[in-house]
Amino acid sequence: MARFRDYDIPVYTAAARHYHWWVAALIAVQIPIGFYMVYRGNEMVGVNDKGEPVKGVWDAVTGALYSSHKALGILILLLVLLRLGYRLTQGAPRSDPSVPPALTGISHLVHWSIYLLLIAVPIGGYLGISYGNYLDVFGVQLPGIVPENKDMSEQVFEYHELGAKILLGLVALHIGAAVFHKFIRKDRVVERMLPKKTTVV
Repeated sequence: MARFRDYDIPVYTAAARHYHWWVAALIAVQIPIGFYMVYRGNEMVGVNDKGEPVKGVWDAVTGALYSSHKALGILILLLVLLRLGYRLTQGAPRSDPSVPPALTGISHLVHWSIYLLLIAVPIGGYLGISYGNYLDVFGVQLPGIVPENKDMSEQVFEYHELGAKILLGLVALHIGAAVFHKFIRKDRVVERMLPKKTTVV
């Protein structure tokens, strides 16, 4: 039986919802590309010029994957910064009054942790490609921001990958929380961010 339905809730503005769903869609594409390109470039078994099996396939497909990952990373960073700027200047609707304060606090912690990683992970990626001088994106050379240092590049990429895995875990937690609110608590939290909702003042 449905619960917590007999009250009005303030929902996020159309702009806030657009930022949310665009970033979510890009992350849904970016993370699989990231893990697959690393697998393809480092673990997949290919054949060298002598016909010998080698680990790592570096062909046009791998190059396109890396270029796509870099381009999407920059786009995600820009969108997240715009979204954060919007959030800080325009605010957010008050929390759903039916949700216990402890759950609200956990939600805020996860929410801001995702924000932090959505900024830190792309910046780490850009540092990595700058240190490694891997700045080519579909034939366009991005500006480097640090001197070339291959050892530092590898180290930064390790942190970049770790951050991406933590981000993936937090996103999974965020989705799980949405399922919990929608189908177990049966409250109206998820409605606050769904598309085509009218903002309640």
